[in-house]
Amino acid sequence: VSVVASANPWIFVGAAVFSLATVLLSCLRPGQMAGRVSPIEAVRYTEGKVSRRGHSSARGTSLLGMAVANLRRSTGKTVLTILSLSLALVLLTFTATLTGGFDLDKFVAHYATTDFVVADATKFQSGNLFSADTALSQNTIDAIQAQGGIAEGGCIYGKTGWIEEFVTEDYYRATQSQWLTPEQLDAMVNGIARDENGLLPVSAQLYGMEDFALDQLKVVEGDLAPLSDPDGHAIAAVYTDDDYGQVVPDSHWARLGDTVTLWYVDEYEYYYTDTGEVIPELNDTITSGDRPWDSRAVSYRDVQYTVTALVLVPNGLSYRYYGDDAFVLGAEAFIRDTGTQSVMYYTFNTTDDAAETAMESFLHTYTGTVDPSLDYESKAVYSAQFDGIRQMFLLLGGALIFIVGLVGVLNFINSMVTAIVSRKREFAVIQSVGMTKKQLNRMLVNEGLFYAVLTLAASYLISSLAVGVVVRAMVEGGFTTFRFTLLPLVACTPILLVFTILIPYLCFRNLEKHSIVERLRME
Repeated sequence: VSVVASANPWIFVGAAVFSLATVLLSCLRPGQMAGRVSPIEAVRYTEGKVSRRGHSSARGTSLLGMAVANLRRSTGKTVLTILSLSLALVLLTFTATLTGGFDLDKFVAHYATTDFVVADATKFQSGNLFSADTALSQNTIDAIQAQGGIAEGGCIYGKTGWIEEFVTEDYYRATQSQWLTPEQLDAMVNGIARDENGLLPVSAQLYGMEDFALDQLKVVEGDLAPLSDPDGHAIAAVYTDDDYGQVVPDSHWARLGDTVTLWYVDEYEYYYTDTGEVIPELNDTITSGDRPWDSRAVSYRDVQYTVTALVLVPNGLSYRYYGDDAFVLGAEAFIRDTGTQSVMYYTFNTTDDAAETAMESFLHTYTGTVDPSLDYESKAVYSAQFDGIRQMFLLLGGALIFIVGLVGVLNFINSMVTAIVSRKREFAVIQSVGMTKKQLNRMLVNEGLFYAVLTLAASYLISSLAVGVVVRAMVEGGFTTFRFTLLPLVACTPILLVFTILIPYLCFRNLEKHSIVERLRME
């Protein structure tokens, strides 16, 4: 995983141009409509429609009632303002909950079960096959151990020759159907030479692990202790798990106590599958021709093992490519039976944080200058990548929240300013018949508070549904842990209340600059 944050100025220029174009397009239609209105009609305009029918009330009219009535003058604008403010708060809660669900421990545990893993650089590129040419040298391991600060560590050996196992036709078809068409599958099955029991020989993966590496495996069933016996014939079958960490039951045919026969092949011969005729020498003409051909082992050593454990191999310690059934042997049994000792990974833990920091610095220098063909992974590297991913989500979410929040705030300011400007003369009339400045101010503040209350009610309701349903579905499994929270919304509540009080108050202060007489003369 690699995250790159760019500060290229063209990104901001492009964003500014896009915002400008959006605003111009959104203003085009309203501007055309406003342009058709004559100046005389415009100066006589008062926002909202006021019924001419008289109303009477034995209890009179309260300031709260007047504030509610003012909001109802333009229901569409009121609803739009509330929704725009609510959307910003909902997005804030959504983003905070989503990014807060990112679980560093899960992320690091998936990629790095130990403090450090060292290997040939190609091993950290998914899909590159392991071979004797990419094996880790003993000199490299000695150089690492010479740094000190290693609490425990071990080697993982990889296969460099051909190894075959034997499976049933049904199992072979089930595992290969996701890669091959039915026609290709039939051709493959018909072309494979079966053993005396009718089983199909297919390629198998094999690990050899020292005790420290074995301790990193997740045991699904059984016991790994027998694998440490150098004279034993115990083996572990490697299963796979899904995105939620659950074992896939049909990802391997072997069960606890089964006997596994492996062929260590020294020589193959090639033949035409339609006649069985042996091909003396394989060439491009044969491989690119239409006639079907295959290979079969003619020189091999067969060894039988007993399955003592079913395990999951962490991603960071795996071959990092899939398709064949995989098994694990103890390191000494692997060297004994394969006749090879090519180290695929050297993995280890350090004694403390200081040793971890020192080793990080050493490996960074060693793989960068001393031996650039090597590379390493560490918990510190994955922690940094995790922070980069999280910051990317926060940056994108923050930018979206800022834009939507700014639109909401401007809508609110526009609503309040427009309402007050369009009602200057109306306010002057009610002040002339007895309403005090304090009462007028309270009425305007009540309007702002109603905006805040309705916005918060909508925000809490929508946020609860968004977090409880949408975010929960998005963060199930993987590297996230769902945590229901509305704390971002709670934190914004007093800010919104202060804001919706402050804006009407400032508008009222501006209104006071004109006397009642001046406002009564306004048309």
